[in-house]
Amino acid sequence: MPPITRAIVVLDQTSGTLRQEDGRLLGLDLAPSLHAAATGLSGVEILLVLPGAADLPGAEALTGFAPAGLRLLPLGPLSYGDHGALSGGDPATALVSADRRLRGEAQAAGFTSAAHPALIPMLARGVTPVAARIAGPRAVVERFAARSGAIPMQFQPATEGWALIALTPPEAQATAAAMGLSVLPLACDPATEDLVWARLDAGDPGHQDDLAAALAGRPILYSEPGQILIALKPGETAEAFHLHGGHGHAEFLAPDPGLLQPALHEAADFDVPDIGKLPEILEAVEIDPAVRKILAAIRPRCSVVTAAYEADLDRYTGVTALDAAGPIVSRHSAHPDNKRAEAALIADLRAMGYCPWRHDFVHAGATHSNIIADLPGLGRLRIRPEILERYLRILRDAGPLPPPDRWLPDLGALAPDSWAEGFDDLPDATIRAEIERVLKLQPWFPWWKHRCPLPGFGAGLVIVGAHMDSTAGFEPGYQAPSSPAPGRDDNGSGLAGVLSLARHFRAYAGRLTHTVRFCFFNAEESGLVGSKAYAASLKAARAPVRAVICMDMIGYNSDANRIFELHAGYTDPAIRDLSLPLADRVALAAAQLGRLALAQIYKGTSTFGGPDRNVYDGAINRSDHAAFHQQGWGAVLASEDFFANLPTEPAADGNPNYHRAADRTTDAAYARDIVCAVARAVTQLAL
Repeated sequence: MPPITRAIVVLDQTSGTLRQEDGRLLGLDLAPSLHAAATGLSGVEILLVLPGAADLPGAEALTGFAPAGLRLLPLGPLSYGDHGALSGGDPATALVSADRRLRGEAQAAGFTSAAHPALIPMLARGVTPVAARIAGPRAVVERFAARSGAIPMQFQPATEGWALIALTPPEAQATAAAMGLSVLPLACDPATEDLVWARLDAGDPGHQDDLAAALAGRPILYSEPGQILIALKPGETAEAFHLHGGHGHAEFLAPDPGLLQPALHEAADFDVPDIGKLPEILEAVEIDPAVRKILAAIRPRCSVVTAAYEADLDRYTGVTALDAAGPIVSRHSAHPDNKRAEAALIADLRAMGYCPWRHDFVHAGATHSNIIADLPGLGRLRIRPEILERYLRILRDAGPLPPPDRWLPDLGALAPDSWAEGFDDLPDATIRAEIERVLKLQPWFPWWKHRCPLPGFGAGLVIVGAHMDSTAGFEPGYQAPSSPAPGRDDNGSGLAGVLSLARHFRAYAGRLTHTVRFCFFNAEESGLVGSKAYAASLKAARAPVRAVICMDMIGYNSDANRIFELHAGYTDPAIRDLSLPLADRVALAAAQLGRLALAQIYKGTSTFGGPDRNVYDGAINRSDHAAFHQQGWGAVLASEDFFANLPTEPAADGNPNYHRAADRTTDAAYARDIVCAVARAVTQLAL
């Protein structure tokens, strides 16, 4: 291919996020890979297209947030199928988008297409990225990735050692072979196709036969026991051929330049000698020891913690009206009611007193949102409120910066002596970024929103999550955009649990060291799409994630055993070991509650070997906690008694209506007890 001379990047989860409040644009945060291309690549004009921004107030001021090598173009909403808008394409111009549907249309119009801004340097050299599986000793694979410019998509233990699925320059495959690594080119077109793992359950011929029939005639890129790698074309969805599995039917793979980078687990404080020598701009924060002791010991009644659980569950699963339009039919990401569920979550969280926001991502021709809300932690230090507010007023205004004498004096206490030299000659974008860096205003929390309180320095993130979408993909003739999918258990039960926790923790505002973040992930049923996009964005922003606890299918219980599962297992033993203490906390809290059976803690590093929970974990890479495992953070999944039990235990109590329109029955008392155990564990983690 000829080298590109122009790249049109469509703003999405791979390239950055807009800062917005009440329909007004306040700024722009660029992803590291796009910033690197814009500032370090010569000979390529880079244009960042901002869909939906043209009609919003503040769009004209966004140029102050772009480095010199990047031009911004606010547009109206994107529409698909309008080939006239993409006609006359030039192969020397690349269209960069995470959305394979848009990439397919661009390529059909004559453009070069790419799935991630990190691929722009390859395209600028006239190199067409190819997909490959590279396997061997971990250190050698990591060295190959660093040297070759490979863009990772997945990195997991394998029979050969470790396996990297990545987009690479074609010549890099010879380099890998010369390094003694095994190389398998993957016969797909990464310009317009996305990779997906289709999972098979061992010992379940019904699922295997169904999957074999669904994949008949489709190229198999790679297979190994338990999973098959395929490619989705621009107009296809996973639901079109029912990638069934025992728990989570598919896993979507996307380019992720930060995947092999270490994760940040604790927040970095200011580098000061000791509290007695803090600069005047800072002050120490300390929770009253008596309050801390009470919070550590108190066990709120479960009936209080989950008082609204059943009402929430009914609203979000179509039993009662969700909003003024009445009950919903489905929460599937392709169904119109999914947007109503997003809006309802925003409204419910606001009514509780939170400052919720959307983390948007594109997938298969549509924009979806993860819904996020924080209970900010106090941390260890903070900027004095009266000083911080002065700087926030400046930075929250997207217009030109005021004269330096309005903002330099106090910041000098936190920066090197020569920090402000030469500011007069720098563009606003550079100065803004430097001020935000010194004040530690990071894009992993929405500091630009006027009504959102900020966490203190040293406050880590304790994430509590559940996926908000549903599916009835096992139903014959199921059509995701129109068919019913109430998903009361999967995963209305977990969604209502996170809402209960959000209500409960409002009483803890200003009393916890660490931030509790409530996350509602979208498009889980399409391959963990929302949670993987979100976890990757947190890592790129260097968010300090202390712990992740997800709830998925916590509501089905048809017997008196009240068994529940905690999944800490992962293919990488080191990440499994980070996750086990979280599972132990939830298990201990449940035991102290005394109404559930002892938790079944899955500690395995394989999806084979069941039902031995020391060897096996059937939920590995099959629910949203996996998105955080893959980025290097400890995470645990709480669920009902879904997977096979030991011969000495009662038979598993899996939901027979899993992924069916009949998923309308749950045991609310059982689910509420699991939620209460999670509440107790989260309190301890956030103190």
